[in-house]
Amino acid sequence: MNRAWTLVAAQFALLAVILAGGQRGRGRPRSVQAAGAALSAGGLCLLVWSGRTLGRNLTPLPTPIERGTLVQSGPYRLVRHPIYTALLLLAGGWTVARGGRVSVAGTLLLAGLLRHKAGIEDTALSERHPAHAAYRARTGAFLPRLPAR
Repeated sequence: MNRAWTLVAAQFALLAVILAGGQRGRGRPRSVQAAGAALSAGGLCLLVWSGRTLGRNLTPLPTPIERGTLVQSGPYRLVRHPIYTALLLLAGGWTVARGGRVSVAGTLLLAGLLRHKAGIEDTALSERHPAHAAYRARTGAFLPRLPAR
């Protein structure tokens, strides 16, 4: 298995750990559970929107597809890696709603893994698409950049 597929496998393994590590919200106020559910719902919406926007460019790997285009529309006009942001919202929302140290640890590890994967992806996109450097300079990786004062 090559490095890219190892990262994808690790990503899905961490998502499974996060899901399994939840404690069913025992002792958590309904408002906290609702906030977690809202975060997860937002993550799911962003995930679908991002995937639809990528269209034929969508791949689980951090390497672009052959003859792919540099997508800068939809959620990609706001952040370079909205699918990763969506996964973190889903995992974070689950962790807030359900609790559990295992879910917290898994979410933190997932954030680190996705940051690493995003770096590989940015490098590969820069090599393939000359416009990526300007796109990267003006667009945040996971969160929108605040305008300069």
